[in-house]
Amino acid sequence: MKQLVSLQINLAPGDYRHARHLLQHQLNALQAQVDEIILTVDTQPGRGRFAEGWAAHKDMLNQFLKTEIEPQYRVKIVPVNYDAKVRQKVARYFLGDDDIPVKDFRGGPFYAYFFGLYTAANNLVFHLDSDILLGGRSQKWLSEALQYFNTDAACFLMAPLPGPPRHDDTLQAQQVIHQIAPFAWQLGGMSTRIFLIDKSKFCDNKIIITKPSLRNQLKALVEGHDTADLPEHLIAAFIKRHHLKRIDFLGSGKGMWSLHPPYRTTVFYEQLPEIIKRVENNDLPQKQQGFYDLIDEVCDWTEAREKMKANRWWKKH
Repeated sequence: MKQLVSLQINLAPGDYRHARHLLQHQLNALQAQVDEIILTVDTQPGRGRFAEGWAAHKDMLNQFLKTEIEPQYRVKIVPVNYDAKVRQKVARYFLGDDDIPVKDFRGGPFYAYFFGLYTAANNLVFHLDSDILLGGRSQKWLSEALQYFNTDAACFLMAPLPGPPRHDDTLQAQQVIHQIAPFAWQLGGMSTRIFLIDKSKFCDNKIIITKPSLRNQLKALVEGHDTADLPEHLIAAFIKRHHLKRIDFLGSGKGMWSLHPPYRTTVFYEQLPEIIKRVENNDLPQKQQGFYDLIDEVCDWTEAREKMKANRWWKKH
């Protein structure tokens, strides 16, 4: 019997400037491998940096999806529904509770992640954030991932290899538990940016909501945020508590691997179309191999670092 997979991508108005280039890149890499495509569009802004660009780009994102995505791809565009009854259903499915935080302690998305998974018709859900780049572009990656689920009952969460493969088959800046095969690793922790999950595992066991450090709780209260820890921390704890596995692997042939832009800068937006071409053609410097975040040789991050440096100076003075 064929196992059905949903592709689910998170979008918000603040994502428009990169999503107008990256969404088609993502859909072209994955649409032939999945049975359903859901684009969940957040409808409730966070605060601080998570609210940036919301008002300015809300209509632009909706128009882009309506005119350039819906006519070309078999997608379902689903606004994130914050109605109390819907929130209760989502909370009961994942938490075994009647309520769920709307945002995390930073003001970033929390409920939106679980709403997206809940909305998917299939238990197997391949989730992407809107800023993820996909290299290798194997059309067999998902079918190969399903083999892991079918042969290992502890397999709960999977992802493409983080960064282009290195010739010596090593990874940089990852929580490695052990290598299970060439270019296939069991890793610790998890990232909500990209993962394939079997959400049926939540039927018998639920996520436990915990809080971040006391300092971050106090900061959240001052800024008016919920005090829930990040979803990735809660899911990582779920994996550890129930002796489950996260497996990241390349796959056969050129496989599939992912890259993440760590910052949003003017240079990044200007260079993004060219960066996408370089990723799709695997035209990247050797230093990028095995490393998940885009490095300076691919995109000049000087603007972001200068901004962070200035912010640290103001906090000290």
